[in-house]
Amino acid sequence: MVDIKLKLKKAPEFPLEADVITPDQFAGKSAAQIKKLIVYHGNEEKTLGEFFDVTGNGSEVNDIKIIIDGDLSNVKRIGEKMTGGEIIVNGNVGMHVGSKMSGGKILVNGNADDWAGAMLNGGELEITGNAGNYVGAAYRGYWKGMQNGVIKVKGKIGNEALSWVTGSKPGNRFPTLLCGSAGSFLGVHSHGGTIIVEGDCDRCIGADQVRGTIVVKGKINRILPSFKKIGEVKEIELMNGEKIKGNFIEYSGDHSVEKNHSKIDKKTGNISNSSNGRLYVAA
Repeated sequence: MVDIKLKLKKAPEFPLEADVITPDQFAGKSAAQIKKLIVYHGNEEKTLGEFFDVTGNGSEVNDIKIIIDGDLSNVKRIGEKMTGGEIIVNGNVGMHVGSKMSGGKILVNGNADDWAGAMLNGGELEITGNAGNYVGAAYRGYWKGMQNGVIKVKGKIGNEALSWVTGSKPGNRFPTLLCGSAGSFLGVHSHGGTIIVEGDCDRCIGADQVRGTIVVKGKINRILPSFKKIGEVKEIELMNGEKIKGNFIEYSGDHSVEKNHSKIDKKTGNISNSSNGRLYVAA
């Protein structure tokens, strides 16, 4: 694999739109050509070389590893729409890292801002620190968010992660999020995602969930009353066939969602549900 190294020369005064930092854009280009790629600093058109030192020449997309050093907290859209190769960010990164990517791998050795991995459709995004709101989520106005691939966040993520996630067992699409802890509305509007939380979550987890699996190994601040407790389980089978062992309480829902076709027995109050939506919380 060919290494292309970028080192931040100066922190941008305004958010820097740098969606050109992908193996796809660097493929077949020399270091001099990479420096000439266009970025946007506020409302001004600049070149990548004005902000980064660049060493190394590009080859095929899947053979390129981009290594970036510096605090990129104000640099946005790194790895956006990438289809292959690898990016390593040694430092914090700004908004939209890995958004709409469909292949390859991004490793952030630091924290990420909002919309990390938004609408991701393949590949892997790993963040060793914390991430902001809307991890893997659908952008406003879209009905489908993350559809495939894996997002791993070692620390805490913000609110509304994996909104409108859509997976398919027959289609062999298993969008998966793993994180340390999470804020509110995790997995809202889920249509088949897998979410595993090592720690605690805030409220409204799985709101409007139609299909999918959420596993919380810690505690949830408040479970929605529209989730029905099924009982205790010691093994969970995920959508992709993998299994998690432990002591969990299983819930089904969200039963407030009309399209779940939930039925309530008027005599017993029991709820039958055709949905596969499941929430597991440590017992």
